[in-house]
Amino acid sequence: MKNFNVLVLVPVFNEWPHLLPVLKKLRIHFSNILLIDDGSDDKSYLGLIKEEGVQHLDLPFNLGHWGAIQTGFKYALIKGFDGVITFDGDGQHLPEGALRLVPFLEQGYDVVIGGDPNRGGYSKKICRGVLNRFSGLEINDFTSGLRGYSRAAMGHLVQGAFLSLDYQDLGVLFMAKKNGLQIFEIPVNMEDRQGEKSKVFPNVASVVRYLFITLTFIIARRI
Repeated sequence: MKNFNVLVLVPVFNEWPHLLPVLKKLRIHFSNILLIDDGSDDKSYLGLIKEEGVQHLDLPFNLGHWGAIQTGFKYALIKGFDGVITFDGDGQHLPEGALRLVPFLEQGYDVVIGGDPNRGGYSKKICRGVLNRFSGLEINDFTSGLRGYSRAAMGHLVQGAFLSLDYQDLGVLFMAKKNGLQIFEIPVNMEDRQGEKSKVFPNVASVVRYLFITLTFIIARRI
């Protein structure tokens, strides 16, 4: 059996200077890493990234988190990778957690989520419970950016309805399930975020807004 060829995607937007230590830790465990700069304001750090030997794509404007990841999917498909792992550049994900995803991709799962069930406050946990009930999913940490995707999954996720989504979150998982993709979640440990606040849940108001928008999306897709 040939080795499973995996690419680690690191989408970033204004994540410097804590990004370099993240990449150095990743390189201890992974030989194939692709940083995707999603239209950051200051791109001077890309020279240092190049000196470190890390491949990067420099997007000319901000596509949003999911758009940057889809760009990485297309790159991985063209280059012939068997799967990818998405890894945030804000310091909360650990390389050891990313390594735990690989065997499940090798076993044939299409989407493997590395979730920390202790992440988030009370309001976020209520939001998860409500959305899991309506979506038919049983995912503890559906906003986790630490995920593994098979080659088959990437082919599905760069077309059709997936192009209109904003985040790598419940909407992606809900549509992936509808498309027959096999989803699995494993528990991992995460560190505190070193960068800016969560782009999905920066405050309680954002939780309510996210809950309303996502419920509307799920109900519309189930009709």
